[in-house]
Amino acid sequence: MELKGIYIQEIFRASDSNYRIILVETETEKVIVSGSFSNIEIGLSYAFIGDYYIHAKYGKQFKATTYKKSTDTKTGLITYLLSDKFVGIGIKTATNIVDTLGLDALNLIVKDKTVLDKVPNLSKTKKELLYEILKSKSEEDSVYIELYNMGLSPKMAKKIFENYGLMAVNIIKENPYRLIYEVDGYGFKKADDLALSLGFEKDNKIRIMEAILYCLDNLCYKNGNVFIEENDLIKEVISYLDIAKNLIDNCFITLVNNKRVVKINNNIYLNSLYNAEIKVANFLKCIKDVPIKKYKEEILDSNLISLEKELKFTYTPLQKKVIKAVLNDKIAIITGGPGTGKTTIVKGIIKLYLKVNKLKNSDGILLLAPTGRAAKRLQESCNVEAMTIHRGLGYDYNGVFAFNENNLLPYNLIIIDEASMIDIELAYRLLSAVNYKSQIIFIGDENQLPSVGPGEFLHDIIAADCFKVYRLFEVMRQVKDSNIIKLANMILEEKIEPNIFKEKKEVYNYNLFNNNLKYKIKQLLDNYLSKGNDLANIQILIPLYSGVNGIDEINKFVQNEYNKNKDKFLKYKDNIYYLNDRVLQLQNNPEKQIMNGDIGYIIEILDNSLTINFNNKIVELNKNDLDNLTLAYAISVHKSQGSEYDNVIFPLLSSYSIMLKRKLIYTAITRAKAKLIIIGDINFINKRIMLKEKLRNTSLMELLKEEKEVTPYDFL
Repeated sequence: MELKGIYIQEIFRASDSNYRIILVETETEKVIVSGSFSNIEIGLSYAFIGDYYIHAKYGKQFKATTYKKSTDTKTGLITYLLSDKFVGIGIKTATNIVDTLGLDALNLIVKDKTVLDKVPNLSKTKKELLYEILKSKSEEDSVYIELYNMGLSPKMAKKIFENYGLMAVNIIKENPYRLIYEVDGYGFKKADDLALSLGFEKDNKIRIMEAILYCLDNLCYKNGNVFIEENDLIKEVISYLDIAKNLIDNCFITLVNNKRVVKINNNIYLNSLYNAEIKVANFLKCIKDVPIKKYKEEILDSNLISLEKELKFTYTPLQKKVIKAVLNDKIAIITGGPGTGKTTIVKGIIKLYLKVNKLKNSDGILLLAPTGRAAKRLQESCNVEAMTIHRGLGYDYNGVFAFNENNLLPYNLIIIDEASMIDIELAYRLLSAVNYKSQIIFIGDENQLPSVGPGEFLHDIIAADCFKVYRLFEVMRQVKDSNIIKLANMILEEKIEPNIFKEKKEVYNYNLFNNNLKYKIKQLLDNYLSKGNDLANIQILIPLYSGVNGIDEINKFVQNEYNKNKDKFLKYKDNIYYLNDRVLQLQNNPEKQIMNGDIGYIIEILDNSLTINFNNKIVELNKNDLDNLTLAYAISVHKSQGSEYDNVIFPLLSSYSIMLKRKLIYTAITRAKAKLIIIGDINFINKRIMLKEKLRNTSLMELLKEEKEVTPYDFL
């Protein structure tokens, strides 16, 4: 039988499938419905096909075998009356209005409000409310109802109407793919589903072109590439759309001619990434070519001797060489592994710069890092204010950078730490705001993972051989005996010696039997906590999110075992949040001034919001913000970049093989300061670190080597 109603509440959702138990409100009652539902939204009407049955504990329910959106005009009109425009109108009242006055109800009410007298059980207050709203909004009514009839939620319909006004329906019917670029929250898949439901053919040229752009965008941002080879992109589009190659070829030509993509030889670029690389190359060339004040060797030497006396610290010969040399470089790059003294050198550069320039404070110096944790670490080490690149560029809640080509940063010396994490788009934002007279120093470990976003900025500016590069290879004496650093160097040399774990000093290795990672983690954490330690001082790093041993499952397990504050909670989709939970921000939120990778602790829970302490910044997140929040007892290796932890647990299992390569393993290991516990077979790990890593598809190195500036591609 068929059950029609509006989905009003989720009761249960399985973590490993699409099975859900939901509450549906029909014209006469509320019904519990169970079944496999992949794409349903609260507030929309559905027709469920199945049968009623009696649950032993919960009574009468409806078991759905299939379902579809209910998009008849009557349902669309009822859904409209239930939207937030009409406060106090429930399902019964909305249904009574439509049943009594018919599908022309809205026009009839606007023409003569006394027709509402015919509607049973409708109060005078609600009659006046309906009439006044409809009178002022009568021109919008038909548009909203048609949007609802397309299967759009009230929230999305409102966004679309705010964008397009009374032309919304015509615009969508002509080209629903415009929503991808013009309405927040719409991607290709949503727009494509809408287009097909409106009768677009599968081989429609607009559809194919948007699919090409979608696949290009996905391949670039998923794998960190700036361009995709044409044949690889065509294969991806054919696989995605299941259409003939010649149709794709024709659409490629149109996209290139319309300047929606860039084709150089057989490489296909998104406009934004192509322009970012070109502008980064041009900015770097221009900055490099502007002369700077040069300091005489004897001035640098005498001031450095004086500085060492003040600090009661003696730099090594290599450190002295680098500290002095970079002050005479327009652009310099310092790279080295853990323990090689990068931060010590930065501190020395700052202090020597202040001395030789007879400056009393560091107002003319800007210290930056990609993440808040990295900036905090830099600030604590150098005793000079450091901030994230976004904050340094004045990134505001509208997503706008205050400092840009038209408003340059007012600093003479700019030092950027953890430069391996900078993607090509952030590099463009940064360098576009740099005054050409400024000196720039990039600090980073070239052996770490590259940025999450497209590009391989640090690698490319080093490989271009256009700038001074200082490689630090001496391990400082205070950490010379660190087995963590010794292990990191073994990773780079592609051979782990098992004896390093037998010393039971800083690095430990445990094999995993029966693939029971949760049991092993519980053993380790129980032992750690039994000695009076705090869970806040240990971080689990895992390469993958999904699977029984993935980040999501391990987070839920640790939360359930070790957070005993279960009295207050907030459930949102697959996550439940409790007081004191450790949480991670997954994307920049300029309005709240929290950045991708920030970790905090929940300090208060209300019905629809969480209050979180992000490194002493108190932020309230409502449910609309929680899509970009997750638990952080376990985090990805990528998210750990720029951070250090006293203790790290790092499982290296065969189920993670797709992610396990030398740079990822090296990056994870070098996050630990005091103790590193590796769970996994050393022979297996040795095989993974010997795999050759393919460089990303980028052009920055070649662009930097070209003598002339390259002209950016014009946007439409």
